[in-house]
Amino acid sequence: MVPTPAAKRRGPLRTGPALIVVVVVVLIGLAVGAAAWLHSGRSLDDSDPCCRLPPDTSAIRDVPRRWQTALAQGDVRAAWDLLTPQAQRRYGSADGLRAALPRLTMHPEGPATWRQVAETTQGRGTPSAFFYLLVEDRTLRPVGAVVAHSMADGSHDGRIDPETAATMQILSPASRATVGTRPRIHVATDSPPTYVAVQAGRQAVGAVGAIRGTDGFDAPFPDPGTAVRPGLTLIVAVAKDNGRFSYGSVLVTVR
Repeated sequence: MVPTPAAKRRGPLRTGPALIVVVVVVLIGLAVGAAAWLHSGRSLDDSDPCCRLPPDTSAIRDVPRRWQTALAQGDVRAAWDLLTPQAQRRYGSADGLRAALPRLTMHPEGPATWRQVAETTQGRGTPSAFFYLLVEDRTLRPVGAVVAHSMADGSHDGRIDPETAATMQILSPASRATVGTRPRIHVATDSPPTYVAVQAGRQAVGAVGAIRGTDGFDAPFPDPGTAVRPGLTLIVAVAKDNGRFSYGSVLVTVR
């Protein structure tokens, strides 16, 4: 039998309510699933590293400066309270730290800025280490380095480890060299370290896993237009071995 026009008009009316019921059931299921997920306590800052928020260093950026001030004023108690537990065990007591003050105190010849040049973190709320280098603003001469340890969660409880070794040797370019817009770098390490180019008012991080040629040279700054600009440049190489940062630096002029 051929449906009449009236039957054709009634057909969609019979299937419409069923479709609405299906949509409502799906929406209820999604709502119940979301509520269960939230009830489980999961969030963007959960234990899964892929879901963590970026590290928050806003509260510990001032910690290296406080450390520098305590050393300059000979305030052993303030300096002691800023040390990590591991560093406190290394010095043994506040008196042991007092004996090390002449070696640890930094002596910039003009205004200087703490530059964060490396980090080890899995995101906000995780045990993290941030490597800070004190660089003179005018000459770009490095005058000190520390590692600030924190949970990277925006709190003020950052602690200092002042024993950061400047043991990495940059063989080329040589100190005070004039190089092209893409400086090639040769360091005495088996694997390429992290590179940072510190310039007046800015700094640029080199390509992760710098390309090392068969001649042993690294090319960490592939984009000369944005990474390294012409002018005075402090190139810093940073590595971490057995949980400890080491670094080397060279001051060059980029053409």
